[in-house]
Amino acid sequence: MLESLFQHLVGGSASADPRLRLQADRIVMTAELLAQRIEYRLPKRNLSKVAWSLRAVAAKAVSNASEIRRANPWLRTISILLIIAMAAVVVKFTGYLHFTQATGWDILEGIEAGISTVIYLGLAMIFVMTLESRLRRRKALAAVQELRALAHVIDMHQLSKDPERLAHRYGAGKEYGADALDPNDLGRYLDYCSDLLALIGKVAVLYSENVQDAVVLSAVDEVERLTAGLSGKIWQKIMILDQIISDSQSQSPDAKPRSSD
Repeated sequence: MLESLFQHLVGGSASADPRLRLQADRIVMTAELLAQRIEYRLPKRNLSKVAWSLRAVAAKAVSNASEIRRANPWLRTISILLIIAMAAVVVKFTGYLHFTQATGWDILEGIEAGISTVIYLGLAMIFVMTLESRLRRRKALAAVQELRALAHVIDMHQLSKDPERLAHRYGAGKEYGADALDPNDLGRYLDYCSDLLALIGKVAVLYSENVQDAVVLSAVDEVERLTAGLSGKIWQKIMILDQIISDSQSQSPDAKPRSSD
């Protein structure tokens, strides 16, 4: 309890080893490079817009996470003043007991008044201390919710990209719409979706660094589990796609293997 109070007054816990922390600027740079690759490889797809949105969210997360970790000087000052007031009341109350010549009833009234004052000041201090934590939690949860929504948007983009259609196309020799992706582009599309989901998980972790709030940590863990689960479904599609391409190559020697970017 005393340790947590001290950390609150001095501005939080000490920062962790920089080698064990994510470099926020590198995450933003990776998001930008991925958005550029998607825009270059799939210029007519809305996935590039989602990638640029993720880049903007990642850049905003850097400043938001720093702001959330930053101590509120006004609330810290109020907490210190309340502690000083509590100490002054206790000192005055102790002196009253030692030097007063009052009757027993006066002493009891003084004790009651002193205890009540200390309790009220303590409740006010607890309110101020928890207010800062609640404000941080609200900002962090709002940011994490935005990342969760973005993950579902990416999942909706890949949902209609079914590799089984390629098997029917190879068998029947038909195209499925003018905007249908060829095997190489479909594989790249699914790879990019998986990469975007992985980046969302890393951006979410920025909000949990140097944070001891169990609610925030749980929300970040949920986003990481969500993105990992969605990425797992995408990789199942990629495996099916690779198998379909491999089968088509065995039947048609002139077919080209799926390229990598």
